Amino acid sequence: MSMFASPRSFLRHVDLSTLDLFVLTCQSGSIARAAAQGQLVASAVSKRIAELESLAQTPLLLRHARGVRPTAAGELLLRHAHAILQEVEYLRADLSEYARGVRGVVRLSANASAVEQFLPEDIAAFMREHAEIRIDLRQATSRRVAQAVRDGEADLGICSPSDEAGGLESLPYRRERMVLVMPRTHPLAEHQQLAYEQALDHAQIGLRDSSIIQETLSRAAQSGRRMLRQRIEVDSLSAMCRMIECDLGVGVMPEGAYQSVGRPRRLRAVPLTDTWAERTLNLYAVSFAELPAAARHFVASLSQ
Repeated sequence: MSMFASPRSFLRHVDLSTLDLFVLTCQSGSIARAAAQGQLVASAVSKRIAELESLAQTPLLLRHARGVRPTAAGELLLRHAHAILQEVEYLRADLSEYARGVRGVVRLSANASAVEQFLPEDIAAFMREHAEIRIDLRQATSRRVAQAVRDGEADLGICSPSDEAGGLESLPYRRERMVLVMPRTHPLAEHQQLAYEQALDHAQIGLRDSSIIQETLSRAAQSGRRMLRQRIEVDSLSAMCRMIECDLGVGVMPEGAYQSVGRPRRLRAVPLTDTWAERTLNLYAVSFAELPAAARHFVASLSQ
């Protein structure tokens, strides 16, 4: 049976500075070196680690001729200590920002389509009215965006609808239109609009990890009993444009993203007529009513 009746009882016996010394000891492989880095004497560090081992009720370090290394239990503690100390550093940074006048952080996760097309202007407009609020923006695939909101890693998510978004609250954000991008000299460049099936005779440039677009294109190819000739996968829409510019294939992307990253290049974008080529980006939250004040202000700004 655990010697601690409750999580709070355990918490009262855990000391952050001792965790920090334990991490220093494991990283340096020596109690003496950890003591030097922590500006303590070696006996004080040794005593703190002994207290930690007493708390854990198991050895945490193996002593050997050249120093120390963590036991299996020590490795487990080391992983948790890293995570705890990282969260403490986040807390310190956030409190420091409040001291400088920042009055909140919006944790926002969004797919590449939203980041490349709409969010820069929307964030700029919000920041002009709310300079005291910081935006922590992370880009991810639509499925990963929805999962980040569900797991509490982000307050808000902006992405295409997906199975992972089921159960989350949503608001419409923007509509986007997909275009086929190609070199200006490409055989399809003379068209004013295209069905995606017409592009299947040509090599394709894909967007790595963009699972929803990729699945859509694969289904479109399968419905016509065709094969998707995807030659290269890239990590960004700007990289896709660069590959297309070098005549390595054609690619599908949102029209707004093409206007931002592709239009200055020697490229042509032709609208697609397929029903899936018009799609909605949604704003997601676990509960809009229970968002932190800063995130509620951001939602209100996007809804204007």
